Amino acid sequence: MESESSTGSSTAVEEQPESTPGSTSKDASNTTDSSTTTLTSDEQAEAHPGSSEPVKPPQPDDEFWFEDGNLILIAGDVEFRIYRGPLIANSPVFKDMLSLPSPPPNKTEAASGATVAHCICAKNPALVHVQDSPEDLRHFLQALIPGKTPRVAPDDDSFHTISACIRLGHKYEVDYMVDRSLEYLKRCFLVCASSSYSRPSFPKPPTFEDVHCIGVVNLARWTNTDILLPPALMACCELSATELMNGFSREDGTREVLCREDIGRCFVGRAKLVEASALIALRVFDQTLSPGCARRTECKPIFLRILDELKNNKDVVCSIRWHDSVIPYIQREDRDRYLCWPCYRMLEAREEKEQQEVWNKLPELLGLTVENWVEECTKQSSKT
Repeated sequence: MESESSTGSSTAVEEQPESTPGSTSKDASNTTDSSTTTLTSDEQAEAHPGSSEPVKPPQPDDEFWFEDGNLILIAGDVEFRIYRGPLIANSPVFKDMLSLPSPPPNKTEAASGATVAHCICAKNPALVHVQDSPEDLRHFLQALIPGKTPRVAPDDDSFHTISACIRLGHKYEVDYMVDRSLEYLKRCFLVCASSSYSRPSFPKPPTFEDVHCIGVVNLARWTNTDILLPPALMACCELSATELMNGFSREDGTREVLCREDIGRCFVGRAKLVEASALIALRVFDQTLSPGCARRTECKPIFLRILDELKNNKDVVCSIRWHDSVIPYIQREDRDRYLCWPCYRMLEAREEKEQQEVWNKLPELLGLTVENWVEECTKQSSKT
């Protein structure tokens, strides 16, 4: 990390935010500048030429402001006064940043008795400017440092928390934070259809909104976590066209959108998933009865009626949600429960088999190549 010295009374580390594929930012630049600069109040005024109003000073954060803290992080218009120890212990980037030598005091500082905030012998806390949004930085700090509200039993993390931990964890080299967050996404999105009770339902963590799957695709692209792409893109296929094209707003107001290539995959994938759903229905209701059928004369007509009524149930045969069970449809059509138990169980087994085959081919259906997809899904399933 390079450092520059200039006159002033505070140390500001200017760093540009990380960006994920397909995401857009309110900032003009997406590059990272990790140089260390010191700005005087006059220089800060020069940074805003033509401004008729004074620059509004940053406001203390409600959660992370400790009067005895020895480090102030400034993100946007928010100040976070914390303790440097946890950052130094967990982040090599912050460790290097905070160990940089302070620039010597200029004549004005010497005359006024001012001290450089970065100096380890000073009473004032070090002052570091970062180009992260206040919202992202708050999520990052919550994962590292106890705030004013202890997280005794935290709920499932939101998308914004997971996204911030992955992006800022990568930026500041907090590897365990990135790994933990990606493992959480894998647990929620990678579901092998190993039994009738664990078929792939809509794949998203409990606190995520449906549209947040767009952000998961971008995080998977950005971290090269290819195994997350098939289920996340599958979830994107189930969004409306408006949601798919427009994406969603992050907490800081920037928009999260898919790249054009992934939008194209979703539109092609929608058609293929509907086709897969129709084939599942037709194969489940094949007219072959169970070898153990105890009432062949009663079950055969019911099989014919269930197959014939598919033409009036497009939500079953033409649904993009191929992972939804057809068993409720069977129960509606066989209200008097004439189907014998062996035939009923056979239909459940057929559905499970057909859905598992679609899951195994999911990367192919969405135009993706994921090495060892089936094996990795099975491995992930065994962890839960």
